[in-house]
Amino acid sequence: MRRRRLLTPEERILVALSAGPDSTALVAALAELRDARLLCGRGLHALHVDHGLRADGGADAAAAAATCARLGVPFESVRIRVAPGNVQAEARRGRYAALHDAARRASADRIATGHTRTDQAETVLLRLLRGAGARGLGAIPPRRGVVVRPLIDRPREEGIRYLADRGIPFRIDPSNATPRFARNRLRLSVWPEILKLAPAAERTLARAADLARDDDRALRRRARAIVGERGAAAPVSRLLAAPVAVRRRVVRLLWRRAGGRAGDLDARAVDAILAMLRGDRPRRRSLAAGLEARCRYGSLEIAARAVPLTPLPTRDVPAPGRYAVPELGCVLEVRAARAEQVPWPLAARSRRPGDRFRPDGGRGSKLLRRWLIDRKVPRERRDALLVLAAGDRILAVPELKVIAAGEGAAAAGLAARLHATR
Repeated sequence: MRRRRLLTPEERILVALSAGPDSTALVAALAELRDARLLCGRGLHALHVDHGLRADGGADAAAAAATCARLGVPFESVRIRVAPGNVQAEARRGRYAALHDAARRASADRIATGHTRTDQAETVLLRLLRGAGARGLGAIPPRRGVVVRPLIDRPREEGIRYLADRGIPFRIDPSNATPRFARNRLRLSVWPEILKLAPAAERTLARAADLARDDDRALRRRARAIVGERGAAAPVSRLLAAPVAVRRRVVRLLWRRAGGRAGDLDARAVDAILAMLRGDRPRRRSLAAGLEARCRYGSLEIAARAVPLTPLPTRDVPAPGRYAVPELGCVLEVRAARAEQVPWPLAARSRRPGDRFRPDGGRGSKLLRRWLIDRKVPRERRDALLVLAAGDRILAVPELKVIAAGEGAAAAGLAARLHATR
């Protein structure tokens, strides 16, 4: 714990206590360190989470409570409802939510879980079989936020011997013996054969996880340097100049900052997003969770999927004045130095196919759509623009503060501005 800087002597600690051997060994060891005044200066607490998945869950809670009573550790048990879907993933999500809630109630500085070196080695193997890279092979981090794993460098058997030496009982989860879960099949059938081949496999696999985590941390730092501390987009030029390992981490960083969950973006989706960088035209790709990737105007971004907008109702503008546009939460103000030269009435509306614009005083006009694209106005912003028009001739784009040079608008001193009302 000192080497990894997991805990400081003065911190208050909440232990996730299942009543199994790992978490029981953890709470007993922390209580021993507390009694020696080496840790838990502000107190040690424990929480048991009953997932409601087994009929004997109440017996686990009772055993955990008895252990805490013996050790003098304040104890709480809560029951949660596991959401439908992947049972293990949803149970884990609910468990950690309950732990964070309990930590707030107990004013705990850290949440300690009983993951061991044995768990770490098993996780590395399982992720290797799934084709994970450095990020996945880093497996169980010794610390993540307020969550720490004090036993991550100790084998499970050592914890069991520790409890036996002190006469502290623990319970065995019968679901650990079912071949339904891949981890159980690995533990029961594959792992004994691996140990015959390589007796030090647990230690070396855990070491590999540390090395992979260090590599991943360095690559993620490079990815953050490309995106910036609060950035939501990445310059394509910098992405193409970076190694592909950094590019992948940029995509995952953008995904998380857009609100996506880590497990919802697989490697194929990441590679598909990176393939967009090679195109010259703007591209977009729909992703999970209502998000999409957009590569345009020299930047890659991930954001909420653009929803087609309902065209704004057309409003007559018969003269200078202020006109409410509640759909946009604003007021349109129209002024004209020489009102008699403006072809009233005008129309305030959404842009339409075929709208033409002459903003620069040159001869002729061009499609408004093309003019907006040339100025790199994003599509979702283009669709939401309010324009001031005379027929299909655009006189002003108030949000962009642009007045047409043709149609007499500039000569008449026409001005149009939007003012927010909400």
